[in-house]
Amino acid sequence: MLYLSHNSAKACLQGAARSLWSNKFYRRGLATIAETPAFRIPLIDFSKFLQAGSRAEKLDTADKIVNGFKQVGFIYLDKHGIPDSTVKNAFDKSAEFFRLPMDLKVCAGSSFEYQPMTDANIDSVRLKSQLAWEDPRSNRGYVQIGRERVTQSSDANEIAKLRAKAPDYKESMEIGRDWDETWKNQWPQESDAPRFKQTMLDFYQTCHDLHVHVMRAIALGLDLEETYFDRKIDEQCHNLRLLSYPPIRTDLLRQDGQARAGAHSGNVSYFVDDIDANQWAL
Repeated sequence: MLYLSHNSAKACLQGAARSLWSNKFYRRGLATIAETPAFRIPLIDFSKFLQAGSRAEKLDTADKIVNGFKQVGFIYLDKHGIPDSTVKNAFDKSAEFFRLPMDLKVCAGSSFEYQPMTDANIDSVRLKSQLAWEDPRSNRGYVQIGRERVTQSSDANEIAKLRAKAPDYKESMEIGRDWDETWKNQWPQESDAPRFKQTMLDFYQTCHDLHVHVMRAIALGLDLEETYFDRKIDEQCHNLRLLSYPPIRTDLLRQDGQARAGAHSGNVSYFVDDIDANQWAL
């Protein structure tokens, strides 16, 4: 999954290995400092893999990547080959989308408050959202503030209680492969968000191409054939997640259980923010 993040926006390309994202660290220069001083995310110059002239050169970078995942769980990916202008354009269009009036994302008369779907109100709730995320199997569309509660729990009742008590204070736009015959992306009108769709489709493909190279590096680092994962990701069942974190009062974040996004586990995830788009965290 690829997460694009402005002060408050993120994008995500979902792949194959495990990772864990925690809110309890912050960046200082090229290092990430946690409650444990020894926790430091390694910075990987990925151009050495992309431009390698031999298998031995590729293995050197591949081993650093896999060791980073084994020892820390994350890496910073530097010199990944995606032009700054491409990343900036994706951020710009993401920011433009989240600045759209709410009545273009959620119909007039609704609010930011999450409304759980029940058999009695399912039709009315659906009518309130033009671009709404509707089904976890598709994982596509707009998720308004308060609708989601990220957690490690898999118990539906527990998740519902957590969301009712302290929903995540963020909004997102989920985008998948656009040629899927079963699950369709939810796009705003071109007149409302010029070139948003094409920009995100192009960025989706660009990130997939990078993902292929990263997975090849991981394969080599695991002593597998370099192309081992190619056939496992060639259908591009990824998720591009645009995230926006609007301003929130500090006292609200201090409330029990309240967070921007709770700690959770996932697959290979690429985190990009608008502080330093040259370095991607995995």
